[in-house]
Amino acid sequence: MSDGFRMMKQAKETEQTILLRDWTFSFRHDRQWTVILRTERVKWVSRPFEQFTIEPTWVQFGDALLHRHVESNEVRLKVDEEWGIESKVVCDNQEWDRFVEALKQLKGE
Repeated sequence: MSDGFRMMKQAKETEQTILLRDWTFSFRHDRQWTVILRTERVKWVSRPFEQFTIEPTWVQFGDALLHRHVESNEVRLKVDEEWGIESKVVCDNQEWDRFVEALKQLKGE
């Protein structure tokens, strides 16, 4: 019986939405991660990926890279796919730190 419950728990999909200014990231995790990015003009769905990297000034998940330039407070988003997406927002240290902490909690770090 406990094996069945463990299998049900492992199969349960986790979903969480994290905001950074005009960007809304919806993370889904079952066996692999998937991200849906929504902006005013764009909706992008990532291909499934296994891991993502969180560093103090940049985050990479799948084909998407967010890089924060400390001097200008710009966060640049670049998606390397066939069509590609580039966008940027300006946010202060507290906003960026909250975003990074939310990602770390989601990832389980």
